[in-house]
Amino acid sequence: MLTLKRAVMATLVLAALGSPAQAQSLFGFDLRGSFGENGFDRYVPPVTMFVLNETPFITTEVKPIYAYHNIPDGFITQGGDVNAVAVQGRLALGDRLGIIATTDGWADVDFETTLPDATGFLDLAAGVKYAFYSVPEDGEIITAGIRYTAPIGGVDTAGIDLNGNGSGFLNTFVTAAKLWDKTQVQGTAGFQWGLSDENWSYIHTHGHVDYEITPGVFPLMEFNLLIPVDGGDQIPGANLTGADIFDLGAGNPDAIFTVAGGVRLRPLDNLIFGVAVEGNLPDLSGMATSVYGWRVTTDLTIHF
Repeated sequence: MLTLKRAVMATLVLAALGSPAQAQSLFGFDLRGSFGENGFDRYVPPVTMFVLNETPFITTEVKPIYAYHNIPDGFITQGGDVNAVAVQGRLALGDRLGIIATTDGWADVDFETTLPDATGFLDLAAGVKYAFYSVPEDGEIITAGIRYTAPIGGVDTAGIDLNGNGSGFLNTFVTAAKLWDKTQVQGTAGFQWGLSDENWSYIHTHGHVDYEITPGVFPLMEFNLLIPVDGGDQIPGANLTGADIFDLGAGNPDAIFTVAGGVRLRPLDNLIFGVAVEGNLPDLSGMATSVYGWRVTTDLTIHF
């Protein structure tokens, strides 16, 4: 996946230095994807749950991400926080097919009590997606995809693997968007299947709506729902829940339901900044013991 990201970044640099014709293709593939000739004219990707909430648009882009994550007091560590950095890459192979690299990076975890602090690399995830329905003139697109998460991360504490546990995950998803004059609505649904008994499995759904209040300014709202299907056996019987980045492998995890608000700003045609704040409603109400309290996510999407 790192090779893919280097290729995408090199392509973007060459695009900036070369001619428009050179910037639009690579080995005969149209790198503009969904935004090529007669394609869509607006791109506002989701911000939150970035490892799961995939845009339906086919793009060539590089996206550096920073997230600050609060661990709630109801968790066994009585609170704490996580700082995580990552870089996503996507490569369009025409207007329908794309390669995606959505999970990587580094995390620093600070617990208040009980468990020692932890730092390390995150797991790696990559896959493909295909827009089987794409009608730009009607502002409609539906895309299906699959990706694999390789358990090569190194974040662990007190013998508990927060990353790099088990055999990884296989994720299948469908994502769709509808664009009107100044509004976009997007929805995603998928299944994250833990490939070994150590990992948990869950259904995930996501919603996004944005509105362009002035040129290049898009306030947005999002929600994310993770519904456990099967717990893991790393912590048998424990009523503890990981999140989209970490997998505690607990036997009896709770659901996660986050609601977020934020904004995207487009200072240049191929540059869009995003920031959003989201909270896990069960934990904010004191009803669950999840590692997910609230999170601030920021990113910078550089795309064709």
